[in-house]
Amino acid sequence: MQPFFRQNIQRSLEETRSLLTKENRSLGLGSVLARLGDLTRSNAFLWAETGLLMQEQNSRGNAIGQTLTRSLALGTLATDIISGYLSLRERARLWPDLVQERDWELQHQRGANHVLDTAASLGGAMIKACQFASTRPDLLPAIYIQTLASLQDRLPPHPWSTIKVEIAQELGRSLTEVFAEIEPEPVAAASIAQVHRARLHDGRQVAVKIQYPEVASLISTDLALMERVLAAQPRIAPDLQLRPILDYLRATLPLELDFRREARLMTKLRSALRHHDDVVVPTIIPELVSDHLLVMEFVEGIKITDRPALLKAGIDPDQVARQLNALYAEQMMQLGILHADPHPGNILAQPGPNGPRIVLLDHGLTVELAPALIQSLRTMVQSLTEGDFDRLTQALVDAGLQLDEETEITTLLQLVGVLFGGSTSDVQSGSSPIAVSSRLGRSIGRLSIDLILVGRALGLLDGITRQLSSTIDVLDVIGQYSNTQAAQAS
Repeated sequence: MQPFFRQNIQRSLEETRSLLTKENRSLGLGSVLARLGDLTRSNAFLWAETGLLMQEQNSRGNAIGQTLTRSLALGTLATDIISGYLSLRERARLWPDLVQERDWELQHQRGANHVLDTAASLGGAMIKACQFASTRPDLLPAIYIQTLASLQDRLPPHPWSTIKVEIAQELGRSLTEVFAEIEPEPVAAASIAQVHRARLHDGRQVAVKIQYPEVASLISTDLALMERVLAAQPRIAPDLQLRPILDYLRATLPLELDFRREARLMTKLRSALRHHDDVVVPTIIPELVSDHLLVMEFVEGIKITDRPALLKAGIDPDQVARQLNALYAEQMMQLGILHADPHPGNILAQPGPNGPRIVLLDHGLTVELAPALIQSLRTMVQSLTEGDFDRLTQALVDAGLQLDEETEITTLLQLVGVLFGGSTSDVQSGSSPIAVSSRLGRSIGRLSIDLILVGRALGLLDGITRQLSSTIDVLDVIGQYSNTQAAQAS
């Protein structure tokens, strides 16, 4: 039995039991019957989606069959969510007494759960969409943000029988000609590629990152389906702002699929950080790079958020947090090249001769920042520390943010909190997370992709820092670095 099948049985039982709560028993018969109808509709879609997801997994290896079942699964999910909001909206119009705020919350939770389950099963663009959405509380209701934040870009690996053929095809020769040995069991498997450890004939230990053979076409299918959903969604569920999510995917997924670009920027970032003896960016093996294959130095270390392992290795988590924040401040405020995907699986720590060393892995989203954006970021941080909100507003506009003319200072600060690693709950003053998210969504236009990547990186960095230290604040470290740079420039 598939894990998500068992999970959905449990989810269905929990939702059914929820109808027997004291809250529901206190409602009138009409409201109880309405909620029972909502649950019945949701469960019917849940099991339809479960069946299609099982078919999609069974069809892997058959490109046409997988594309068809994937399209059906995503289409059914979209119909599920849209019909849920439509039915609530129509009921509220016809029988207002039968729709309470709790009914909308239940629909948000069921929708978020179904999106989470589908993304975890399908991978590809769905996982990327959910990961991005979970960092943008200005786009979706808080329930979606909280639910999707648990999604990790880790999937069951493709079988070695398929992967070894792909590696040989990208190399243009047999594996034995290039590798003295290669481990069939991957050390990592995500939604776009998986990584195998190997040893070259000259003895060097390397990591072999190979892109899945069907991933580009599957991502194209996913994006096309998302585009269709967007045609109807704004009229039916305006609280779900999906267009910026699709724009982000269209801009960033080609970056992650281009391994030659990743190799180039890894090499450039490694060169930019060559003055650091406490930072490691793996060395690329240039003759073993292709559009879909990336071979690099294999670097080991401890997952940066594994406090017990860090302490056991004699590494001070507070020192790691300070070094990490200073490293990212330097990338954003001086070097102009940013490792923009610092989630815990991509950053390791290892003991070094002069203290901890930080290892930066997976550079699919490493980007070069324009000098104008770097200056805007510096101005943002400085104006925040000085309380100069007019200057802050102008810096946000210069960075590519479209602000509504009526944007209030409170909303502006909430937006900055989101961009600089916080969440709506960190910056709200008595407002519900849903209200804050809605206000942000109305007040701002689309963010530039580079600003989104900076904000996402800062959000991930903030999450890591909180796990490592209770005394270090990301914005404080970046502010100190920015002020130092400004003083040196003057």
